[in-house]
Amino acid sequence: MSVNDSKEIYHQWVKAWNEDVSLLDEIATADCTVHQARTDGKYSYEQIGPEALKGIITDGKAFFTDVKMDLEVGPITDGNYVSARWKFTGIYDGNMPGAQAESGKKISFYGMDLFLIEDGKIQEYWVSSDGVDLMGQLGIFK
Repeated sequence: MSVNDSKEIYHQWVKAWNEDVSLLDEIATADCTVHQARTDGKYSYEQIGPEALKGIITDGKAFFTDVKMDLEVGPITDGNYVSARWKFTGIYDGNMPGAQAESGKKISFYGMDLFLIEDGKIQEYWVSSDGVDLMGQLGIFK
């Protein structure tokens, strides 16, 4: 696989966030594994494949409207790995348990992704985001 192919897979990931999660059916292996620290009591290894990646997006967008995922740095490739830094923006809908932020507040925070690409598809996914900043904006702690 060429560097450009790996970068295109990452661009499709961003497009899945911004447009259509069904794109993940084409770019993830059936046994794709997600590695993610979660605060909702779920374990990222409980689901695999494109559905696991769709869950990341669905859960990430659950309390927001007008969500936009933008590339800030990258994608950067190294062998079978591709990574990037992103910015999430959205309008908080006011429905997250424990959050004190007003409905309609614009939220933005940053994170980084790392994909292992095998045979032209995402085989493993690691994500690290600034959840502390996100929780602060939502008024979860002061």
